[in-house]
Amino acid sequence: MAMTESLAAGETPISDSWLVRNKKWIVAFVLFGMYASFGMSWMGVVPLREVLNQFLEIDNAAGQRLFSIVSMAKSIVPILAGILAGRWGLTNTMRLSAVLIMTGLLIPFLPGYWAWVGLKFLFGVGGAIWVTLMGAVTMQVFEAKQRPLINAVNGVAITVGIILSLKLTLPLTAAFGGNWKLTLALYSLISAFFMLLLFLTGDLTPPAAVSAPAISLRDTLKAYAGTLKLPVTWVTSVGFFGPLALFLVLSYWLPVYYQDNVGIPKAQTLGLMIWMNLGAIVGAVGTGLLLQKFGKTKPFILAAALLTPAASLGCLFVGDKGLLPLILFLTGVGLFISVSPLITLLQSQPGLNPATVGMILGTMFSFTYIASYMAPETVALLTKSGTPLQLVLAAFCLTTISPAAGLLLPEKQA
Repeated sequence: MAMTESLAAGETPISDSWLVRNKKWIVAFVLFGMYASFGMSWMGVVPLREVLNQFLEIDNAAGQRLFSIVSMAKSIVPILAGILAGRWGLTNTMRLSAVLIMTGLLIPFLPGYWAWVGLKFLFGVGGAIWVTLMGAVTMQVFEAKQRPLINAVNGVAITVGIILSLKLTLPLTAAFGGNWKLTLALYSLISAFFMLLLFLTGDLTPPAAVSAPAISLRDTLKAYAGTLKLPVTWVTSVGFFGPLALFLVLSYWLPVYYQDNVGIPKAQTLGLMIWMNLGAIVGAVGTGLLLQKFGKTKPFILAAALLTPAASLGCLFVGDKGLLPLILFLTGVGLFISVSPLITLLQSQPGLNPATVGMILGTMFSFTYIASYMAPETVALLTKSGTPLQLVLAAFCLTTISPAAGLLLPEKQA
C-alpha cells in the first residue's frame, strides 16, 4: 500500500540554503501557522455578526451559515483529501489546500450573500484538506521521537486562531476606522505568508522516494478501500469523536446554559469560556512535551478518558461559581489531552506509511465532523422536546470516555 509522490516539475534543490537546512522546522511553523490563521478567518465573522447582517441584508439564521458552511466542508472533504494525497502527493495537495484557503482574501469584498457562502465553502475545503493531512506531513518530515510535540502543537492551532480572532477582530476594526473588510483581509494575508513559505520549502518527500512511479487512480481507490477494513481506522475515529462533539456542544450551548439557567451575565459567561480554550492549549502542548520525554501514549489516553467526563460534568453540577474558571480550564485540558497521543499512536502502527495515515485521518475527520456537526443540533432537538438542557449536556459529557478506544491499539515498547 506504499504511496509516494514525485518531485514537483522544475524544482531545483538548493542544498546550502537556509530554507533547506531548517526545512523541518519551517514545515512545523507552516503547519501550525496556516491552520491558526485559517481559524482567525473562519471565526472572524462571529464578532462582526451585526455588521455583516446589515451589509449582506440577512438575519441571524442566514448569518450562521457563514460559519457552519465551513464545518460542512470539513465533514465531507477529508476522505477526498486522503485519496487526493495518495494520488497526487502530499506536496501538491497541501499547496492546493493553501490556495483554497486564500479564497478568504476575496470574500470580504464580495457584494452578495450567496457569493460569500460559495467562497466560504471553498475556503472550508482548503482548511479541511489541511487539517486532514497535517498528521501525514508530520510523519513524512519528522522523526518518531519529534512527532508527539508537533502533533500536540498542530492540535491547538485552530484554538489559538479562534482565541486571537475573538480578541482582535473588534480592536483591529476600530484601528482601521471601522473598516471590517481590512480586518478580515489581514487574516488572509497572514495565510498568504504561510502559503509562500510552503512553496519555498520545496517538496515534502524524502529524496529516496523522488523517483518512485506514479500511482494510478484505481490503485489509490483500492488502497483507500483497504484502510476502511483496518481496525485502527475506526478505533481512531471513535477515540476522537467524544471530545470533539463535546467541544462543539459546549462552545455554543454552555453559554446558553449559564445565562438562561444559572443566571450568569453574558460578559462573564464569555470570559469563562476563554478558560476552556486556554486549558485546551495547555493540555495539548503540555501533553506533547511530556509524551516526547516519556514516549508512552496510553497513560495520557487513559487520563483523558477519566478527566474529561469528570471535569465537564463539574461545569454543570458544581454550585460554587467561583470554581467555574478552574473547572472549565480542566475541561479544556481534558478535551485535548488525547489529541497528540492518539495521532502519535496511529503513526506508530506497523505497516502504515504517510499516505496511508492520510487516508485513515481522512476517514477519521469525516466521521468525527459529521457526527460532531450533528451534536449541537441534537441538543437543540432534545431541548425543544422538553428535555432539560442540563441533562442533555451531561449526556454529551459522558461521551468523552471515547478516547479509551485507543487503548485497544498496540504500542511499541520503549
